[in-house]
Amino acid sequence: MNISALILEYLKVRHKATLTGFGDFLLENAAAVLNPEHKTLLPPAQKITYKPDYEAQGPDFEYFVAEQKGLTAAKAAEEIKSQITFWKNKINEGENFTVGGLGIFKISADSVHFEGNRVEGDHSDFYGLEEINLVELGKSRGKSVTTSERKEYSLVKSWVWLLLLALPIGALAYFGVTQPEMLFGRKSFTPASLETMKDTVKIVAARKDTVNSMKVDSAIADSNNTTAAVPVAPKTWKSKKNTTKKWRKPKKQGNHSR
Repeated sequence: MNISALILEYLKVRHKATLTGFGDFLLENAAAVLNPEHKTLLPPAQKITYKPDYEAQGPDFEYFVAEQKGLTAAKAAEEIKSQITFWKNKINEGENFTVGGLGIFKISADSVHFEGNRVEGDHSDFYGLEEINLVELGKSRGKSVTTSERKEYSLVKSWVWLLLLALPIGALAYFGVTQPEMLFGRKSFTPASLETMKDTVKIVAARKDTVNSMKVDSAIADSNNTTAAVPVAPKTWKSKKNTTKKWRKPKKQGNHSR
């Protein structure tokens, strides 16, 4: 088994393979991707990436190669170094090259780009996901809608209307319980205001009783201070003539004519 195949096996277990003097190969989750050449939509999977680091040290991968090939750690390190030297020479020459099972190195004037392969592994996140053929999908959409699809659409539409009706009703019920003042206005009387009114009525009643008591006491005092009226003898009528004079016989008048 060559070094590139061992790198792929190591990635499936550890998800990261560090090669001394070259860098890191990683196995990362990749989103669904459109393949314009075959007009297909590839499902989410895992993809190999590469991060260059010529100062890296990878003893763990060397031990893995030694175990898989039945070599000593030193011998395994020599084989890995030989493979890396070959790859570096390709990069320095500016020549694109393929690493079997891993991907393609594309060299430009000022950069090195690695286009890693997608790995259709047994990752639990991607169970049941299959490749979608867009051409076949377009044909199926052009067909007439079946009766079952119409029923499903009608059912979904009914649920949408029920949801739209339930939302305002639920909102009214919520505010009716938590904030009834917003719907019904504030209460005219509260327990505190009723207690205040009772106290006020008691005070007014007490004041009226005090005033009435004061009026009664004043009336009693006035009756005690009033003196009894002295009866006056009735006046008798008296004649203005002098009743003490005696009655005299009137004198006869003489006949003075002769």
